[in-house]
Amino acid sequence: MLKRLKEKFRDKSRDNLYQNLLDIGLDCELAERGINEEKLFNPWHRRSLGIININSEYPIKYINIIKRDRGKDSPPRWWYFFAIPSNQIISKNDSIEIKSIRKKSTPVFGKVESIIWEPNNNSKDLAEKFTQDEDINMLSMKLGNIKIQSLHDNFSGFSIELEFKVKDRSLDFSHWETLNRISSICL
Repeated sequence: MLKRLKEKFRDKSRDNLYQNLLDIGLDCELAERGINEEKLFNPWHRRSLGIININSEYPIKYINIIKRDRGKDSPPRWWYFFAIPSNQIISKNDSIEIKSIRKKSTPVFGKVESIIWEPNNNSKDLAEKFTQDEDINMLSMKLGNIKIQSLHDNFSGFSIELEFKVKDRSLDFSHWETLNRISSICL
């Protein structure tokens, strides 16, 4: 009884994205819980819902879904981290961080009219490439904020962080292709 009750209230965001990825034709699998990759981008006040491994030739090799539970004054939030491993070692001094800023017609409730890419000192070239790519800008306009960063220490490579700003947190194949184009540009 307790097990069924627990299952009923369990956050199914990982299961839903997994099914969504299968539906668009990706070869993927749910990873065992508790693996080391769950610690990536998981500060103490958030929790990982688990990893989805991507078994294909795409640069994105796995997805970590992080959730911050509802607080007294804040709603729950989810972040989807698309991991792009690389043999290229990037020092912290040369780290890359770039994020999209969605400009709206009216702040908070308005329609998204444009995307501005905010880079750190090492990623101005990337910001220019993303600004000129209509599909990458449309991805942020449709789905939500995107943040790309290089990773160091236990994981070398890049991460694409997506925080959906729409209720339907699913991807279609063109979204997947655009995320992988971002990955290829980073690599």
